[in-house]
Amino acid sequence: MSRHMDRIRREAMEQYGDEPADALEALGHVLRVYADEPDSRLMIEATNGIYGQGVRTGLTMGDLRQLANRLGLSR
Repeated sequence: MSRHMDRIRREAMEQYGDEPADALEALGHVLRVYADEPDSRLMIEATNGIYGQGVRTGLTMGDLRQLANRLGLSR
């Protein structure tokens, strides 16, 4: 790994923590990485156009934040 990539890796790990070990840690990791995103940002797209032109379904950042709160995860 180049010095540049090693530095980027170290900085990311300092900012976001260790690699997630399970689904709950992964959810917390996503929330930290995308902390500045608005609740309306669609993160996981389930469908696009099935329920009408331009209608997309899935999970938004707000949905993920609500799930984390219900699971007792802190940001």
